[in-house]
Amino acid sequence: MWALFSLLFSFVIILVSPQPQQPQQPLLAAGRSFLMPDDTWRREAIKTLWEERQKMIYTPLFKFNYPGLPTVDLIFKNETASRTETLKHRYAWALMMWALVEGHIGPNTTVYEASSGNTAASLAFMCQLVKVRFIAVCPDTLEDKKFAHITKYGANIQKAPNAKRWNVAQEMAASSNGFFMNQFGNADKAEEFHESGTYSLESVNVFHEFLAQLDADPNQLVKQPDYFIMPVGTGGTLSSVGKYVKKYGIATRIIFADTQYSLMGDYAFSGRFSNVSGQNFVISPGMAGIGTLPTGIAVKGKTTSLDRGVIDRVMKIPDMASTAAMGVLQRLGINGGTSSGVNFVAMLSIAANEASKDPHPRLTLSTLLADPGTFYTASYLNRTWINEEMAAHGGLLAYDCWRDVLENILQVGGDPLVIGIQRCQSAAIF
Repeated sequence: MWALFSLLFSFVIILVSPQPQQPQQPLLAAGRSFLMPDDTWRREAIKTLWEERQKMIYTPLFKFNYPGLPTVDLIFKNETASRTETLKHRYAWALMMWALVEGHIGPNTTVYEASSGNTAASLAFMCQLVKVRFIAVCPDTLEDKKFAHITKYGANIQKAPNAKRWNVAQEMAASSNGFFMNQFGNADKAEEFHESGTYSLESVNVFHEFLAQLDADPNQLVKQPDYFIMPVGTGGTLSSVGKYVKKYGIATRIIFADTQYSLMGDYAFSGRFSNVSGQNFVISPGMAGIGTLPTGIAVKGKTTSLDRGVIDRVMKIPDMASTAAMGVLQRLGINGGTSSGVNFVAMLSIAANEASKDPHPRLTLSTLLADPGTFYTASYLNRTWINEEMAAHGGLLAYDCWRDVLENILQVGGDPLVIGIQRCQSAAIF
């Protein structure tokens, strides 16, 4: 018995005894200097990006003719005129510049990103510019046109279920010693919200350009829009515009137009889903590329870059209304994608409610054409796809109802959210 006790006592002593520490390396020696790794490649890569910035022309503005409210200006900035055809061109530039400046990318780094398509194409372009390898993790529902758009810039694509692509990209980067760009978490670090003044290297902030173009137009009466309307994917663009507006005391109000079953509107309004997943609320297909939250939980700096503090209003837009708006815009000659449909419905609603209150001679609403409708000819602009994939939203019955509402409002005015929900909700789940 005593022998057993002694053995156990010795075992306890062994367990609790402090383990010998490994000898520590001494501090860097005083009186000496130490060279960091050679910076030549990074300097050249950054120079290449600035050369690309100089090629990035101001994307054009155009005003929408709105007979129903002739005192309202709806102004679109056409980001589809960029070199990779989407808003994500300037966004990918900012992400790549941030990653280079902070030393995350070297000449032998493979860059990984989770994307629904547009960011992947623009990042592929930027990676090709600086000659690093790029792998995009995209949803298994990726449209063929987006697949071709990404791969033409030399990228490889790994498909994954939509809800898992963020984790897959992170795991692939970790297992290969690559770099996970993580646009959802890092957009707020990368996106600019500063004025560049007369410096030759100009700010890439989209609202900086917007204001410069309005100011240069002698026929534009209102030089600062009353509203800027935008949905979010990562939250980077809306937040960068919002921070720019708040920092420089611009009166423009920032409107977050959210998709119907997105979690981001609730997060922006009240902080909901910041510690509990809301994935069970999501109903597919949603509006591709926007309203996404990779893990169902909004963690600033990890799964989202949306800055709640710069938003003035959250609007929830029915997905079928947004889809119908895409079709209406196409018939009007405006080649806008999913976010353009969301933006258009929100703009018409704001115009109907605010036109009579505005102190300016013209109520001025601004937004972006973020990507072209041609990316969605097999989906949101295809009646068969709408009837099958959006059956829970009422299929073609609801689609045609919303289309008729929007086309009538364009002629006589009115709030599409009030009128459309009254007339079209019987065909859909709300």
